[in-house]
Formats: sequence, C-alpha cells, structure tokens
Amino acid sequence: MKTIKDKQASAIRYYDRFSKIYDWISSDSYYRKARTLAIEKMDLKQNQTILNIPCGTGQNFSNFQNELNNTGKIVGVDLSGGMLSKAKVKAKKWSNIKLIKADATEIDRDWINEYVDEGLEFDSILCDLGLSGFPDWKNVIDNLINLLKSGGKLVIMDWYIEKPNLRGWFIKWVGKGEVNRPLYQYMEGKVDHFEVDHSFKNGEMFVAVGSRNKASLSSQK
Repeated sequence: MKTIKDKQASAIRYYDRFSKIYDWISSDSYYRKARTLAIEKMDLKQNQTILNIPCGTGQNFSNFQNELNNTGKIVGVDLSGGMLSKAKVKAKKWSNIKLIKADATEIDRDWINEYVDEGLEFDSILCDLGLSGFPDWKNVIDNLINLLKSGGKLVIMDWYIEKPNLRGWFIKWVGKGEVNRPLYQYMEGKVDHFEVDHSFKNGEMFVAVGSRNKASLSSQK
C-alpha cells in the first residue's frame, strides 16, 4: 500500500510532465468566470501581501497585478518543479513575486518565518484547484486561515461533485485529486463572513470566501 510520501512523489512526477501541456489542457479560458470571481473576492489593493497555493504555472499572476500593479508581495507555492518553471517565465516581467517549491501540508507560521519573512501575515490567500488533491486537506485549511491578518480573506476555488459522473471521473483522472471533498462545508465553520457561489460548470465548481475569525486570532496569542 502506498504511503502519503509515495503518493506525493508520484504526483510530483505526474505534474512535472503535465506542466508541459497544463496551460493548454487546463486553460485560463475554461476557468475564467470562476477565477474572475475568486480574485474579485480577494479584494486586492496595492501594497498587499498575498499567497497563491498552489500557484501552478502562474495563470493568476497577471490578474493579481491588475490590482497590485507590481507593489506588495505575491508568494506562489507549488510542489512541482515543472509547474514552477512555467510560473517563473510568467513572473519575469514583475519584481514582487516570490516562488517557492514546497509541500502545502507543511506551510504554517513557522514555515513562513523561515522561508519567506519573519512574522509575515497575508491580506489574502487564494487556493485554487489544490485542496481537492492535497493530503490532510483540513489541516491545510486551518493553517492557511492562521496565516491571514485580522480580517484577511481566504478564497477557495475548486470542484465539488458529490455524485460520480463523467466530468468528475475526467477531473480525477487529469488532476489526480478527489472531487467530492466537502471543502467549503468545512471552511464555513472556520471563518467569518462566509460566502459560496457554486453556480459554475453546472453547479460542480465553487468559489468560497471567508475572513479570519476571532477564535483563530485568539488561539495564536
């Protein structure tokens, strides 16, 4: 039986290969409506700090820069070196993007202090098309919330297909994740001002947003 590390190693090899055609198979146009809403919900402003995990090939960067205009800091994290190599090409035109190869399940305050900036907290975090594939996804959500500033926003864009169907099978085959995880349902109990829009792709894709709540703030004091 494969361990989590075995599965992750296999996923890295897969996405390193997939990166060569990712922007074609998983095109920006296919996700445009959901991604537009997700970035709108981040409520971006100049000089903010944001985290994009997984950042993939950097498809979000130009959208972020529409609001940040090369100010603040964008931290992009992905486990696949192949995906990051594509993201680095896109990021060359700006100076405010830091790309890091890392495991999402290890990203917490201590990790940020060591690998990014001591004491850094984020104005907003976008986790798009990642939580359906991450192991220990509940813990990832908890950690991401705790990386936010007071009132900072976590935005999740992902799939939720409760009953098996052809689209779900295809996404699972291409993305190597699970499409029936109750991601936004779990998130709802962890944040303030929760909203979800699951009107995309015939109700099978959602965008959820919430802000860091008082309970998570007090737990860090």
